[in-house]
Amino acid sequence: AVLPHLEKHPNYLPHIGKNFEQSSQRIMIVAESHYIHEKYNGCITPKEWYENPESIYTKIGNNKGWFNTREVLQTYFKDKKNNTVKGGLKRFQNLENAYKTVFKTSDLFDECVFINYYQRPAESQGDSIIIHSIDSKFALENILTLIDVLKLDKIIFVSSKAYDDFIANTTKKQRATLPYIGTVPHAAASSWWNRKSSKYGIEGGLATGREKFERIIKPKNQFI
Repeated sequence: AVLPHLEKHPNYLPHIGKNFEQSSQRIMIVAESHYIHEKYNGCITPKEWYENPESIYTKIGNNKGWFNTREVLQTYFKDKKNNTVKGGLKRFQNLENAYKTVFKTSDLFDECVFINYYQRPAESQGDSIIIHSIDSKFALENILTLIDVLKLDKIIFVSSKAYDDFIANTTKKQRATLPYIGTVPHAAASSWWNRKSSKYGIEGGLATGREKFERIIKPKNQFI
C-alpha cells in the first residue's frame, strides 16, 4: 500500500534500481533531503507542504524536478554516461565507486533503493533542512513502511543528521526488529569520506567513511 503522503507527493517515491529484485542483498541508501530552487527559497512551510501540497505545486509549476527522487537519479545516470557528473551528484558517483571495489561488475544504483530521509525539501537551495517535529514524524513513518514493503537487508544512512533523527525517534527495542542499520559520512560533502577516524573503524582502529561503507556492503558482514 502506498502511504497517503506519497500519494500526495509522488515525487518522493523511492528510486528502485532496475536490478533490485535480482540483487544478492537488498540495500537502501538514505540521504538527507532535496532542496527547493532558489527562486522559491523560504516559500514552503511544513504545514502547507504536508497538508495542502496542491497549492505548492501550483506555485512552483515546472520546478518539481528539483525534488523528484527518481528524476534526480535519472539525471545522474545521464551525466555518468556522458562523463559530466558534478556538484551534488558526485555523492552518487563516489558511492558507486566504493561499491565497485566490492562488487566489480555491478552498479550500486542499479541494485539498491535510494531515498532522501526527510519527505520535504529544504527551505533554501543548497542548504540543510531545518527539522520540525512533523518532518521527523513523516520521515520515520515513510522509512518504516518502505523497510517492511521492500523486505530490505541493510539500510545505510549517508547523512548523520538523518541518522541521528532516526535514532532519536525510535527505541532500541524497535530497532532490534529491523534489518541492519548503519551510517557513513556524506560521500561528497564530508571530508571524512576519505579521512581516517576511529568513528569508522572497528574496536578503536582507524578507517575512512568509504572503508566503513565497503565493510558494510560485504555480504558476510551483516553487523559491523
